[in-house]
Amino acid sequence: MDKINIYCISGLGADERIFRKLTIPNVKLVHLPWLPFDEHDDLSCYAQKMSSQLPEKNPIILGLSFGGMLATEIALQQKIKHAFLVSSAKGKQELPEMSRILSYMINHKLVPFKLFSSPNQILYSRFGAVSEDDKHLLNDIMMDTDTHFLGWAFRAIINWRNTTIPSNITHIHGTADRILPPESITANFWLNEGSHMMVYNRATEVSALIAQTVAQL
Repeated sequence: MDKINIYCISGLGADERIFRKLTIPNVKLVHLPWLPFDEHDDLSCYAQKMSSQLPEKNPIILGLSFGGMLATEIALQQKIKHAFLVSSAKGKQELPEMSRILSYMINHKLVPFKLFSSPNQILYSRFGAVSEDDKHLLNDIMMDTDTHFLGWAFRAIINWRNTTIPSNITHIHGTADRILPPESITANFWLNEGSHMMVYNRATEVSALIAQTVAQL
């Protein structure tokens, strides 16, 4: 049996390493690397750029965190078979409230995003990195993060205005997510005590939920 391709878009600063523990029967995970951005790109515009890497019609997309927001925008722009969102948000209504001061600082490039390249106990806690394996991966990801991309992406997120939710999306979220708190999220599947890193440290359960839905497509 030919394997089904699922095209993966990772979270901010992350790459294909975050998906490496997922094991889905009869599925090949194909990672879409980040493309160059323009400072004036909004989320919709950048999603269009990312979708140019999709080599087939009606693809299945898996978006993690920021990647899930891009997957939502792609689903609004073109016909896709399905999108899986993990630890993500489908529109501005699912994003946590941000203070005006912090929004101003991000929009005016006053936040020192280089701080995110040096993981610490606060970031470990926010992301749900508990084991040494989790922390090692987060360290590697943060050290490899392009802080210019990170700054642009934060500005794109806080200015995201989408309120339309495509019907062909399956949203998987954790009840202990401290980056995108569950209070604002409407998910199809909840992982009890799942953190923002659950695609990695709860990969068996996430894989099973994706496999279950793929089998019904």
